[in-house]
Amino acid sequence: MSGEPPPGDLEAIATRFAALWQALSRNGAGPRTPSEIHLLADRVRDALDRRLDRLDTAEPGFIANSFALEAIVHEGALTQIHRLRHRDLGTLHALKTLRPDQADNVVARDLLLREARFGARLHHRHVAAATVALRLADGRPALLMDWLPSSLSERMRKAPFLRDEVARVAAALLSGLEAVHAAGLVHADLAPDNLLYDGEDLATLHIADFGIALEAGQCHGDIDLTKAGREGFSAPEQQAAKPLDGRADLYACGRILQMLLEDRADPPKADDPLRKLAGQLACPDRDQRPSSAGIALAMLHGTQKAS
Repeated sequence: MSGEPPPGDLEAIATRFAALWQALSRNGAGPRTPSEIHLLADRVRDALDRRLDRLDTAEPGFIANSFALEAIVHEGALTQIHRLRHRDLGTLHALKTLRPDQADNVVARDLLLREARFGARLHHRHVAAATVALRLADGRPALLMDWLPSSLSERMRKAPFLRDEVARVAAALLSGLEAVHAAGLVHADLAPDNLLYDGEDLATLHIADFGIALEAGQCHGDIDLTKAGREGFSAPEQQAAKPLDGRADLYACGRILQMLLEDRADPPKADDPLRKLAGQLACPDRDQRPSSAGIALAMLHGTQKAS
């Protein structure tokens, strides 16, 4: 058949492939683990897909030949967030990837790609999920997201909130959670620094960072995380490593609203229905919380009429 290499070439390729497989499957100390083999094979595949003649480990100046790396704006134990600028359009974007020293962390890579798959299921004006999954030149996976420069935690440090501002935060958060839960997911990491907005209007608030999100009914042990969540925001059932549903996110939402209402810029009312709703959401017994974000959102609309 035309297009096939001559038999001699096939024999040479077969010999070199056998040597490649030997290098992928064994090191000097003996056989590699299946996860190590998967990681190395993935890097080889990435190089073949991009028609590279070597495994490149250099830090790129541009991503996909389109996005200039401007700055690292956040660095965690496993991941980094970069600010990118499109070289032609000038628009800003966020890129989440692994830290270079975590490039070989199989669990972290799987979590990042899992977050990308979850992002494909989420399309809502109050959810900041990954829009594109990319590969960096060194093979690290990366998620491209909208650029939202401000977080609720930063806003909390600047000044107390008016009651109407807290109500706008609650409406955006519960609306976003309704979409997250409708997609069969539990965010499991709601906290003020994971709530982002455009820096002007709190009504533009977005739920971000789905790095430890779960399918409803899972616990974090199911994805090889022995402990996950935020102290002060994680629901009791999450702290006990039990399977989670959307009510775990409602607990975190209630705790956030309680924090905002504790330091009010306007005089609080003792019988404020918004404060009562925050307490219901943050109830330690999940059976006593609203059963869904949609119901909680309807309750929020009721507090607006009552006030």
